[in-house]
Amino acid sequence: MQPDIEKYPVEFYGEFYANREEAKKGMEDDHCPFVDGTCKKRRKSEGESIGTCAVGYRGQGQAEYKPHCICPHRFETPEVLNEIESLFVNEGEYFATPEVPLQGTSIDYVAGKRADDGTVIDFAGVEIQALDTTGSVWNHREAYFDDDADMEDVSKNYGINWAMSLTKTMMQQAYKKGQTFGEWGENLIFLVQDVSIDYIRDNYDASGLRSARKDDPVHFYSYRMDYNHETDNYEWAIDEKLSADIDGVTDMMVPPDDDAPPTRKEFCDTIEKRF
Repeated sequence: MQPDIEKYPVEFYGEFYANREEAKKGMEDDHCPFVDGTCKKRRKSEGESIGTCAVGYRGQGQAEYKPHCICPHRFETPEVLNEIESLFVNEGEYFATPEVPLQGTSIDYVAGKRADDGTVIDFAGVEIQALDTTGSVWNHREAYFDDDADMEDVSKNYGINWAMSLTKTMMQQAYKKGQTFGEWGENLIFLVQDVSIDYIRDNYDASGLRSARKDDPVHFYSYRMDYNHETDNYEWAIDEKLSADIDGVTDMMVPPDDDAPPTRKEFCDTIEKRF
């Protein structure tokens, strides 16, 4: 059973927001448990640590608020990265190495199998795609760590920037880098949250998505944030393993044409569902 949440940050420094003492220690130490070091989510203007891993949000068509991961380092856990190992041959030692250069940019991770002499036997590129926000969660963060304030009273002025996160970032990479990996006969894997796949299916032509096939160059591993009542924290659980060829990726980059614009009432209904 998932805890009831609303529109406010639900994780600080790797801790569910109800675990206030543990989160406060993370803030004081500026420590991220996922990278086992300094929190990398900083304010662009001041450089201060934000420490917000996930926020509560209810997207279009969702009946309830769900945690939405807004920091890519939140994915850097064994239950996520170990899921990739099953893609490779049985022989050799498993490896995952970060920030490998490619075509003027880099791949978040390259995972695979290597021989005893270091020769690469098999590999795949791994890209992590968290969600970008519009607005700011800083005032929520300040209220949360203020003993005299209540985070739930803060104006809820943030949203999810779906287009920037998915079509303008992820799908552009999937198209460009996916072609290169396809020419090599290898796979490019995107680690995403289930809410991202839901959004793509609801708003784009996702008919090219199918159960993961090795011969498809682009793969999407979709994870849920499940609440563990023993640890009192969210943990990742694999939801779906999907893939697409380059044509399927292209279809997901362009929203389908609408037959007609919404009526004023339909547009207002969309807005009202956010409150």
